[in-house]
Amino acid sequence: MMSAGQVTAETGHDAAPAAGSRGAVLTAAAELFAERGFNQVTIRDIAARAGLSPAMVMKCGGSKRDLFYAAATFSAPPLPDVPDAELGEALVRDLLERFHRAAIEPLTRVLVLTLSGPDPDSVRERFAIGYLDPLTERLGGDEAARLRAELVVAALAGLAVSVRILQAPASGADPAEVTRRYGAVVQRLIDG
Repeated sequence: MMSAGQVTAETGHDAAPAAGSRGAVLTAAAELFAERGFNQVTIRDIAARAGLSPAMVMKCGGSKRDLFYAAATFSAPPLPDVPDAELGEALVRDLLERFHRAAIEPLTRVLVLTLSGPDPDSVRERFAIGYLDPLTERLGGDEAARLRAELVVAALAGLAVSVRILQAPASGADPAEVTRRYGAVVQRLIDG
């Protein structure tokens, strides 16, 4: 039995890629797919971002399609631990804070991956599991809660696109004012 790092006699290559290399490949793939979309990313791009050879990328992650499926995950930030009456503002505040930290925004990421990925239905399903389902449960778990969660996500996605892509409201806008005004809109959707 061979362990990772041992060289096979037949190929002269490592028997298994190092776990750190796989992590670097998945991180690079996730970032690039979110930035550019599936069709605009190559294995060479992923290799360059990960600091590895294209051959090592293929060894660690397989094909570009395999990497897409492994990297196209949606880990929505945890829902804010606030009373339900304050959830709208808290969700908007969190979204704006991710923007100011230049953190990946799941709501814009799903748009890019859905529009450019090889299997939009798979992206939508992963998004629902990672983002919509937890919000639906927080809002009560029934059909009415699902509709409210979908409307909240639609409103937040609109804000995310406006802030990240259209750069509106202007970068000089007071985040507290945006949070107060847009949070009230989101809260009305939460309350039904």
